[in-house]
Amino acid sequence: MIETKADLHIHTTASDGKYTPEEVIALAAKAGLKAVSITDHDTYDGYFKANAAGTDLGVEVITGIEITADYNGRECHILGYGFETGNPEFKQFILAQKRRRYLRAKKMLANLQKSGFDISIDEIFAEYGTMNISRNHIAGLMVKKGFVTNTNDVFAKWLGNEGPAYFKIEYESAANVIKIIQNTGGVAVLAHPGLNFLTEDVEYFIGNGINGIECIHPSHNYELQKRYREICLSNGLLETGGSDFHGYKSHDHVNFGTVVVDYSKAIQLKNGLAEVTN
Repeated sequence: MIETKADLHIHTTASDGKYTPEEVIALAAKAGLKAVSITDHDTYDGYFKANAAGTDLGVEVITGIEITADYNGRECHILGYGFETGNPEFKQFILAQKRRRYLRAKKMLANLQKSGFDISIDEIFAEYGTMNISRNHIAGLMVKKGFVTNTNDVFAKWLGNEGPAYFKIEYESAANVIKIIQNTGGVAVLAHPGLNFLTEDVEYFIGNGINGIECIHPSHNYELQKRYREICLSNGLLETGGSDFHGYKSHDHVNFGTVVVDYSKAIQLKNGLAEVTN
């Protein structure tokens, strides 16, 4: 049983989570988490408030982000940890990522409007208060407006990668994103590979210098966890993990505080950062 727990994959209202950074840290303290990383999609805006709250509540907050990238024409996610928040090149890159997300949202909303749905980007802003728009935001508003019964239906019928309203945006290649994170003094970790990749796909990321793999994730059963740990061990990679908490679904709250890694993994992550920056 893990006694000193860390969750290195959490989302807040800075991207598509339900809870503010401060609320997430309060939940983390209640769940007995020693360390967390706020890994919002293509933004680290939530880190600063989370870090201040963590100082007050005794929860260590490690800088984090989940960056959308391209792998052979497919969308993939790279987690970044320990980057320099003031790095000007990284700030410009993240701004470009937000613009890509905004463009994608406008295109998908236009496609939905053509299909007869009365939904606009202004409604997204009013409902969620963010310009870092995700498909989850659009799906949530469609449910709220009564167009569909649940978000799974939205993705199955409209916003999934093969759906009629989906719009594919051109993201930076995964290889470039890995380098961008590392150039800020951070480490790059492949997010939830079990959702998207075969073992041979993972070899691409290793060949392009990935620093670690997210072994523990709600989508990974024991066999997948074991496989990714073996890959990490044989390639000298960091093992990370977390709940991928968003807060909207009941299983999110079940996973939060239980789908975790030992704090020693957070220490190894920080040691890895020291090796990169030294």
